[in-house]
Amino acid sequence: MTTTHEILFFGEVLPGHDPASTRAALQGLLKCPADTLERVFSGERVTLRKGLATWQAEHYLSTLTGIGLKVVVEPPLPETAAAPPEQPAGGADLPRSAAPLLAEPEPQPAPVQAQAATMTCPACGEQQPPRTLCRACSIDMPRYAAAAKAMASERNESAATPRQTALAEDEATGDTPLFGFGLDGRFGRSAYLQSAFLGFAAAVLLMPAMLFLGLPGILLGLLLVLMLMVWGVRASVLRCHDLGFNGWWSLATLVPVIGFIAALALLLVPGQKEHNAWGPRRRPVGIPALVGALLVAVAGAGVMARFTPDSLPDPRQLAGLETPRHDDEAAFLARYDARQDRIVMYSLTTCGYCTEKRRQFERMGVRVTEYMIDEDSAAEDRLNDRLQRAGITGAIGTPILEVNGQILPNNPSLSILAHHLYGRSDTSARAL
Repeated sequence: MTTTHEILFFGEVLPGHDPASTRAALQGLLKCPADTLERVFSGERVTLRKGLATWQAEHYLSTLTGIGLKVVVEPPLPETAAAPPEQPAGGADLPRSAAPLLAEPEPQPAPVQAQAATMTCPACGEQQPPRTLCRACSIDMPRYAAAAKAMASERNESAATPRQTALAEDEATGDTPLFGFGLDGRFGRSAYLQSAFLGFAAAVLLMPAMLFLGLPGILLGLLLVLMLMVWGVRASVLRCHDLGFNGWWSLATLVPVIGFIAALALLLVPGQKEHNAWGPRRRPVGIPALVGALLVAVAGAGVMARFTPDSLPDPRQLAGLETPRHDDEAAFLARYDARQDRIVMYSLTTCGYCTEKRRQFERMGVRVTEYMIDEDSAAEDRLNDRLQRAGITGAIGTPILEVNGQILPNNPSLSILAHHLYGRSDTSARAL
């Protein structure tokens, strides 16, 4: 099996080399932007090349160490390959295996006057007599020139199909989680839209729970609403990161008028394709996941639409949030006659308003016949028949009261119920 190697770099420069010159030389070889170069020299493990044969690894090792980089080859090269070839004494020709690395020009006879000519270092531009190592930057000048020529040739050959290095592969593999409260990472437009759909669905589904579960529902709903607000702010912060801005810019969405424009920009403006200060770009959300989030939002809106304003109980009557209205109770009891008035209440076992109304009647000493329509199918059928005969359709809230044969839906107040009592003053008249 053929062994492949990779070239690792940890941001260190070989002794005797100028870090600025080394950076410039590496940037010239890689043709990379300044922010990518900063990441390369961050001190973390960076893979410069991978999948190299032994001779290729030896070639890159000599090139990179020649410009001053302290690199590591994994797995290590064999000793015969890792050791730099020595120059044969007497100017003898180099072995054929070393030719691809050194790329030394073949010695040619030259006049005596040419021996006194000068040469220019291809890395730092120092003018000096002919020699192998530059007297200014100490690089191996023939190897540096050969490596630069080879890399330029590679770029020309792969112009039609851009080369994808290990760094480029890392730039497109970000996967910031959709659910969570961390502020590290980036959100693309599709992830931001998916988050908005799911947040909307959760918000509209919370409303019925808050209104129909009484005080426990209110407390739980407020906690969940707070979590949704934090989650929404997180999505805006991560979207700002994707555009290259600090997360504090997301506060612009809270400013009137400007907030609408800022939210529209977060939704429409494409993010940076390259790796930025907040990490690699996030993988785009697939079409099925985005459509699924949209369907959840539409379903949530449909559930919320069923609870029209006319059918929602009065929030002021939530259990524990308003003291009993003694005037209404006194007026009700003044007309209520337990011998004549018949009150029936149709309730749900999960209805907090039904529980509160039952307790109110018990406290007042009012006799009520109660049916649980989610447990008693006969009572449910009887209620539906009476609602239909009364012409009451659409979404109806519980409890539903029947006072002396009159159906009153949507948790009617005591003052409304009192209007349908027979009243003590006309008891004798009705008896006749």
